[in-house]
Amino acid sequence: MKKTLFLLGLAGILLASCATVQQNIDARTYLAKCRYEYAGLKVTGVTFSSGTLIDTVDFDVMVKITDTTDRDVALDHAELAFFLDGNHVLDTAHKRFVRIASGASAVEPVSVGIPFAGVLKSLGHRPEKLGIKAKLWVTLLIGKDTWETPIVIPVEVELPIPYDQIDAFVAQRQKQLEAEAAAKAAEAAKNALPQVQAPSVSVPQIQVPSAPRFP
Repeated sequence: MKKTLFLLGLAGILLASCATVQQNIDARTYLAKCRYEYAGLKVTGVTFSSGTLIDTVDFDVMVKITDTTDRDVALDHAELAFFLDGNHVLDTAHKRFVRIASGASAVEPVSVGIPFAGVLKSLGHRPEKLGIKAKLWVTLLIGKDTWETPIVIPVEVELPIPYDQIDAFVAQRQKQLEAEAAAKAAEAAKNALPQVQAPSVSVPQIQVPSAPRFP
């Protein structure tokens, strides 16, 4: 009797495990049907170490997910690695949960500040290519519930560094420095002028003769 119960229990565990494996396969099949794309890059700021020497460049990287299934899916989180001319420079994580309805798309920006100064120094020239390797943890949504095990989707892209956008920030910085230098020069010239005092003018005292007296 105990042996029979044990075998029945083992069979139940195996069936449950097989069902879980099949559900994971189904989930992976669904999620693999979605489209995962790089959707653009925007320079949002440049930090300078001194003068117009670039220290860090801030980017927004756009990732587009299109749900081509008949169920809602979600971006649970993402991990990204960045490369300049093939040199690994930074790892970052994106932890915002994004729900995507069936048949819809979502473009999710990932903000990152990439240190250019060290790479410029080591390479001796401006890097030409920005490489991005991302891992997207994507899950199925069933009503308000999410699938317990997100599926990892890799996305990889290499693109030219948008120096036209970076140089616009450099030109803006150059104008700022020139304006500050002109203001300092004007203030110094003003302080260097001799202080000229207006001559004092004395007003002569006029004696008014008294009226004659008659006896």
